[in-house]
Amino acid sequence: MVKAPGDGCWFHIAAISGVDGYTRLTWRSGGVSRTESGHRFALLLAGQLADGVVAEHRCNEPLCVRVDPGHVVASTQSANLRYAVACGRTGAIRNPDQHTNRHARSLAVRDALASGWDARAYSRACGNAAPPNTPPLF
Repeated sequence: MVKAPGDGCWFHIAAISGVDGYTRLTWRSGGVSRTESGHRFALLLAGQLADGVVAEHRCNEPLCVRVDPGHVVASTQSANLRYAVACGRTGAIRNPDQHTNRHARSLAVRDALASGWDARAYSRACGNAAPPNTPPLF
């Protein structure tokens, strides 16, 4: 796991789904293999993943596994969808490339953070030339 400083994301930089760009974990419990997205697994570890609960990414970072009000929270499917619509994250039906682009972005972020937190590398992987909060030159 790579932790951004302060209140930043906690990035699980391992297996990434080719479908949606979310990180995946597989483990065995009681002789049964389970695979879960990283953010749902984080809620499970925090004791917040009950039946009917979905993991909502408040930070909109698919690789984030930080259970925190600003990052990953327990939610309902309808609340999660409302939040996704408000953030503009629901165009996959209209734009089939959205999931491909999210997967490519997640791979780029994972590669950029492979050696630890680097704000510039993260920003470049996200398609930004400068880290967040960098003042413009002109």
